[in-house]
Amino acid sequence: MAHNRIKESCSDQAVYYLVTNRVAGGRMLFRDQEKYKLKELLFAGYTKLSYQVIDYVFMDNHFHLLIKVPPTKQMDDVTLLNRYRKFKQNDEIEFISSAQRDEFREKIHDISFIIGNFEQRFVQWFNREHSSWGRLFGQRFDSEMIEVSPQSDSLLRVMAYISLNPVRAGLVTDPKDFFFCGYADRLAGGSVGNSDHDFFDLFCYDIEAKRVSDKQKHFREVFRAYMLGLRRYKNADSQTLVEFFREVNLSEELAWDDLFIHKCRFFTKCLVIGSEAYVREKLAKFSEKMKWKRIHKPYTENEWNDIYSLKPRRKSG
Repeated sequence: MAHNRIKESCSDQAVYYLVTNRVAGGRMLFRDQEKYKLKELLFAGYTKLSYQVIDYVFMDNHFHLLIKVPPTKQMDDVTLLNRYRKFKQNDEIEFISSAQRDEFREKIHDISFIIGNFEQRFVQWFNREHSSWGRLFGQRFDSEMIEVSPQSDSLLRVMAYISLNPVRAGLVTDPKDFFFCGYADRLAGGSVGNSDHDFFDLFCYDIEAKRVSDKQKHFREVFRAYMLGLRRYKNADSQTLVEFFREVNLSEELAWDDLFIHKCRFFTKCLVIGSEAYVREKLAKFSEKMKWKRIHKPYTENEWNDIYSLKPRRKSG
């Protein structure tokens, strides 16, 4: 079956994707053992391919990943050769030509290859572990290209959507208490939060910080406040989060008013998420390649805080 996917290879800028896949038939096959293995394989792929995990959640029958693919020119030839040798499991192998080297560089920066490799390794392990065979996932994974810029808070929305999965499922009342998600991981000092300081200038308005650790701390506070319904978080660097919530009369309890919004298929079947200008840019760039049978255009709803996408919501009734 044909599967629409918008992706691109950039030599000078990173590309971000929300990635989702589900177990065939909705079966609840991912218990703790499987979730540990998913996490292990996801982060082990760093040494062979070129990507970074910004956020993730592993549920009983599906997963969500927020993946950053760095610019291709960021990787020098020495690092590239080391990745190639690890990928081939041969410490002495060399590229036979510059064309092969360039092809491998593109491959390890391709979201289809990155996630395909991750899923293939997990399915092979799962089938050995459970003496099973055949397909595990119901279809090819979905991916949405995410805008990360001062013009859109799409990254925060996507991270909130990912973090709220175990809350929506009724497993926890606070995502920090769910072990198999990036939010709990970053609070515990896991590697998933290593680049949080990169988002400081984008989202931490009017907060001053110079040290990387301080920038990471403030971004995480801003993100939590965002999940609790705030759109700004200013001058709170001398306060604890509890004090800040008390000052603005906001309960620290996660009582989500927008569960339906976060649960909407807007996030998992829409190809592109970002500002209207960003979505129009990708629409112009990829519309001919996609060969759609009906007209696509950017759309949003009042609740989305100026976040747009390419796939309209299904009408009820």
